[in-house]
Amino acid sequence: APHQRDDGFVPCCVDRDGADPLVEHDSHGQLVHAVAEAYRFSRDRSFAERMWPGCERAAGYLDALRASRRTSEFAAGPRRACFGLVPESVSHEGYLAQPVHAYWDDLWAWRGYRDAAFLASELGKQAEARRWEAAAAELAADLGTSVRLVMEQRGLDTVPASVEWADFDPTAIAGAVSLLGAADLLPGEALQRTFDRFMEGLRRRLDPAQPWTNYSPYEVRVVGALARMGRRDDANLLLDALLADRRPAAWNQWPEILWRDAESPAHLGDLPHCWIGAEFWIALRTLLAYEREEDGALVLGAGLRREWLDAGVEARGLPTWWGPLDVSVRLDGGCYRVRASGGAAPPGGFAWQLPRPFVQE
Repeated sequence: APHQRDDGFVPCCVDRDGADPLVEHDSHGQLVHAVAEAYRFSRDRSFAERMWPGCERAAGYLDALRASRRTSEFAAGPRRACFGLVPESVSHEGYLAQPVHAYWDDLWAWRGYRDAAFLASELGKQAEARRWEAAAAELAADLGTSVRLVMEQRGLDTVPASVEWADFDPTAIAGAVSLLGAADLLPGEALQRTFDRFMEGLRRRLDPAQPWTNYSPYEVRVVGALARMGRRDDANLLLDALLADRRPAAWNQWPEILWRDAESPAHLGDLPHCWIGAEFWIALRTLLAYEREEDGALVLGAGLRREWLDAGVEARGLPTWWGPLDVSVRLDGGCYRVRASGGAAPPGGFAWQLPRPFVQE
């Protein structure tokens, strides 16, 4: 936050030399989301009040970015798919050769708007809350239109990751599901096919007879997406594959790029890669519990593997948006006996998602 510009621009990263000049338009929404998440878990109102001016500037900067794509140039014709989006950026290193309109950026912009509305409402700023909620709804409509146009123009049956490349990048698209609560912004059938195709590729990679060169362990983000989509077995197959590929094994971590040939003299990216490590913990938590924003429910057990559940699972003091959670599952005959307590009081209640019948104690 101290490195944010007066116009609201949030740098992509900061090191000992200051703010990095590279433009990655996911950072503006990410700052607002980080503040909102800190507030949801801590309920520290003074923190939210202190951070609010920077969040409002970041949301305003997103408005300014999107205004440059809501002109007549983009309202029709060959650039129609860019209408209402944030401009091109290098939201990951794969786009360094050509900055693109990356849906990853737009999804984070949408999340930033939603969280700006949430923070404003919590702070009693109802006019501002309505403004940012309206901006989120407008962007959701523009994003949905863009995705459908690109799919139609390129003959796709999966969700593309950008306008210009129409690239297949399920790791980026997974963020809409596992991080942002934005799955409903994307075509449902195409979203399912995106992860069907991803799982086909994973199974080929796990076959020793099949060739492959490299992949990014950012795929850990897909674990949480699969769990939220009700694909428990797929989520755990991917988790096992990733855990088996930690390098060096003793570090319990991953490089940014993982090569089939461990001794290949090739680019590894950051090692260890702390974003990937953080998303591992987000994914693992999702298997046990996650907040469902649309109805205020705390979803429990959606991704826990059957062997764990049958052996018995217990967690204590798990932080949630609505207080600390103590949770346990134990097998008794043909059903589970489940318990949730510890102070967590989700407004939508507890939503158990388990592979056997259960009785709540």
